[in-house]
This record gives sequence, C-alpha cells and structure tokens, in this order.
Amino acid sequence: MKKTTQFAVLMLIIVIGAGTASFAACTATTLTTAPGVWGIESYGSGPGGLTNILMQVTFVSGTFTGIQWESVAGAITGPTTISGTWAMGTPASDCQGTLTVTSPSTQTYDFAINNTNKGGSITRIDTGYTQAGFMVAQGVIPGTTHTCSNATFKSKLFSLYSYGTIPAVGGLVSGTGEIKFDKTGATFASAPTVTLDLGGAGNFVVPATGTSSISTNCTGSGVLTVTALGQSFNVDTVVVDAGKEALWIVTNTGDNVSGYFLQ
Repeated sequence: MKKTTQFAVLMLIIVIGAGTASFAACTATTLTTAPGVWGIESYGSGPGGLTNILMQVTFVSGTFTGIQWESVAGAITGPTTISGTWAMGTPASDCQGTLTVTSPSTQTYDFAINNTNKGGSITRIDTGYTQAGFMVAQGVIPGTTHTCSNATFKSKLFSLYSYGTIPAVGGLVSGTGEIKFDKTGATFASAPTVTLDLGGAGNFVVPATGTSSISTNCTGSGVLTVTALGQSFNVDTVVVDAGKEALWIVTNTGDNVSGYFLQ
C-alpha cells in the first residue's frame, strides 16, 4: 500500500472515531480533562523496519506517564512503562502541540486535536521515521468512575479494521468486518464474517471468533481465531471513546499488525 493511501486511511479513522477535523479552541489543559487518559496508535517505517506503536498515556500538567507496546519488524516489546513531556503550542487555541517520550527511549511527535477536543492526529518527527497515527481520549465509561471491565463491551457490535504484515502468509495484510460480543463481553464472533486480504495468499471471507479480557485501567488482551486459515492472533487492547472504540496491536512474534474497532 502506498504511503499516500496509508495516510488517507489514517485520516478517515480520525474523522470517524473522533469527529470532524478542525482547529477549534483548545486550552493548555485540553489533554488533562478528566480522566486525562488517551490511547495513541501509530504505524510507519523506521530505521529498524516497519514500526507499530500502541500507547495508553495519562496526561497531567506538562508531563505524562503510561504504557507502550512496540513492534519493530515483528519484534514485540511491551507493555513497557513510559514517561515524558508534552506542551500545547502558542497559542493553545490552535490545538497543536508536541509530545515527547523521554523514558525508556526518546520519541518525539507533533499532534493536532480535532474540534471535539477528544481526538486528533499525530506524526513522529524523529529523524529516520515516517510514522503517523491518531490519538483518542478514553472518555468517561458509562456507569463507572473511569474504569473498565469485560462488561464495557457486552452485547456490542463493532466494525473491525486491521493493517500490517504477517510473514507466514506472505507479507502485507489487511482486514475488515464486524464482530459481536456476547452478553458478558468476554467472547465475540464475526457477524457473520471478516474479510482478510492476505497478499500473495489471496482474499478470504471467513468466520472468526475470539476472547477478550478488559482490566479496570481500560487495557486488555484477547485472542482472535480464524479457524478456516489455522491462524490465531494474540491482541493487546486500549479502550477509548467511552467504550465505543478500542485500539489494538497483535503481539505474536514476527507479526506486525495493528488496528481498531469502532461501535
């Protein structure tokens, strides 16, 4: 997929998941609005190869802490504790700023927040990287005090998107479809199928099933199984947008796939 196409897909995700992009008034405290927790996902190329990053960060005044999963050419690390600094530009009302991970390694991003102040785009500006993505506020989970559980997804129907590389099936892959969670939120199944483009291996429209476990801090893990292809994918998840979306990354060694699902 060409870089221009990847960029167009990322921009579509931002519009769908977080509102129509524009630069309405922000303030110096926009990112810290309670609970101040955001999910961030980015994908692109770096000195080590294809680089895929998922974060959950908590913003306070000028600094943040959080966790990160990273896949570099299919070598997975995480969840790793991270920390760093952030600042809105001048004036803050332009809704643009800079975020820098300072520990355990340095990553620098520019970001732009959309007109809802609940999402935006992000691009890495470190030398040698061509990496872009999006950021979405966790929001307030209905019926809770900023906590999640399996019940966050109970009986919900989500659209699914994924993109990345799986060497076992020939390289670049993408996927789309719908998944429906059961009344406990702990298992799901395709509704009725998912469409997988597995590059040289072909296109497949097949059923899929899975399991999910969501922690109180709104991170989770699960397994997506495509029995017809003999494939199972371990997935770590960050819940955002008041439980209406989740960002995820595949943690199978050698694979480099991320995506999201959207209610």
